[in-house]
Amino acid sequence: MPSCHVPSLRHPSKWMFPPLLLLLAELACDAQPTYQWKDAVTSERITCQQCPPGTFVAQHCSRDRATVCEPCPDLHYTQYWNYLEKCRYCNVICGEKQVEVQQCNATHNRACQCQQGYYSNMEFCIRHSECPPGSGIVKPGTPFEDTQCHDCPHGFFSSNSSTNPCQPHQDCEQQGKVTNVQGNKYHDTLCMSCRLERGNTTQGPAAEDDDCEQAMIDFVVYQNIPIKKLKRLQQILERSPKKQVPWTRAAIQEKFRAFLTHKKEEHSEVTKELLVALRLVKLHSIEEKVRKRFRLP
Repeated sequence: MPSCHVPSLRHPSKWMFPPLLLLLAELACDAQPTYQWKDAVTSERITCQQCPPGTFVAQHCSRDRATVCEPCPDLHYTQYWNYLEKCRYCNVICGEKQVEVQQCNATHNRACQCQQGYYSNMEFCIRHSECPPGSGIVKPGTPFEDTQCHDCPHGFFSSNSSTNPCQPHQDCEQQGKVTNVQGNKYHDTLCMSCRLERGNTTQGPAAEDDDCEQAMIDFVVYQNIPIKKLKRLQQILERSPKKQVPWTRAAIQEKFRAFLTHKKEEHSEVTKELLVALRLVKLHSIEEKVRKRFRLP
């Protein structure tokens, strides 16, 4: 690799196109990076060519010899044009919850990033956040940033913590059903196919029809009941001891609905038990609403 010299134009008459040749010579020098070096023998400062990525300077250039470059040994690299006298060691080690995305080679250090489901924060890989109930994902997490969530807009909901976007409320009318409980950002709209006009028995349709009984359960669970009374109602029906459970209203409602639905499927007298529990918790207005809506005596 010869050192970079621009030809002298002391006798321009010898050259056919002196300016053009000078420009080409300068471009050739610019194409390969150079560095200044002091010759150890003559103390003369000369311009040496740098070594390309993946190599290092084994011998610096002199007046009569170009720079001598040699390949980097294993586990060492140089990423750029350089005049280093030895290659850099691949010193990056992948840590916990990281995966290797770039192997150590002659031109690159090893590169790591957080594994799927995690992102980098203060040099640690942290699990992506789940969007809480009532909100949905607007931008998935990456190895470099956390999940971005936003409250569900009107007409959409998310009933649990997840990494999914908000879902639209179902349209009961399109299904040939009636809206029983209007949806909000925490739960879907709940439809019913219960034919309330059939209430010609002393028990009423909710007590004799599975669809009507489910509609009654949904109607009660999603009433705007004070959270303390909602917990008490749940404890009475579950026959569980009084305990402090740090759950949100939405979580309690989901759990309560699942419990009552399971109880109904076991052919328990849910309607009767639910009305008694409403009376015990002194939710008289809701008890009256239920009796009137579902034609109960």
